[in-house]
Amino acid sequence: MSQNNLLAAQPVDMYVGTTSYQIDPSKMPYFQGYIRFNQSSNQELRHEDIPLFDIAYTGVEHGMRQCLRRLSGGLDEVATLCETLQFLMVDVVQNRTIQDIMKDMRSGKDDYETEHRRSYKIKGDKSKARDAAFALLFLLSVGDFTSEVRDSQTMYQAVLFIVSHRAIFKYRTRKVVREAYEGRFQPSAKQIANLDRWPILKPGEGGREAEDDATTDPSSDDLDSDYDY
Repeated sequence: MSQNNLLAAQPVDMYVGTTSYQIDPSKMPYFQGYIRFNQSSNQELRHEDIPLFDIAYTGVEHGMRQCLRRLSGGLDEVATLCETLQFLMVDVVQNRTIQDIMKDMRSGKDDYETEHRRSYKIKGDKSKARDAAFALLFLLSVGDFTSEVRDSQTMYQAVLFIVSHRAIFKYRTRKVVREAYEGRFQPSAKQIANLDRWPILKPGEGGREAEDDATTDPSSDDLDSDYDY
């Protein structure tokens, strides 16, 4: 590897807009070429402002679920963030299918193991599940789908899993994922009715204050089918 290529692959300090970041180009491949082109000038590395870069950077460094915690707007803000992640060439989906993402989301559920007639609780990996939920949102926002009918049904199962598992996915995640799904596809009346069985109530406004801490274990026919993934 040449010296320039080696430098472009190492974390570097640079400004994006007016804020300084330590950027790992291996996680944001767009910067590899930018650093390679500009680093030879022996000047401070500076890049013009990138929309919602602070949120994208936090997600890349600390888990994509952090993006969901920092989004405060609606689908337009989600679209802007996802376009920024695309521009930075961040590998959000990591070659996963919707079914693969669904499997990662299900890893957030607690499990139980019996040993010597005693039952032990195995805590689910909620961080992994929430990172996967963002990957699903990313697909809904900027992903390409090969079959509108098949992909819509598979995506519906994934969205239903999210909105019905309040102990794993918090209010903002459930709200924006459902909105993105209904904006990207055309769910049937039956699908809408099933989603409506799990109202997304902002804590303190029309619902229990501890709504996000509730444990749900839905058993409808539609939810039973998500165990196929």
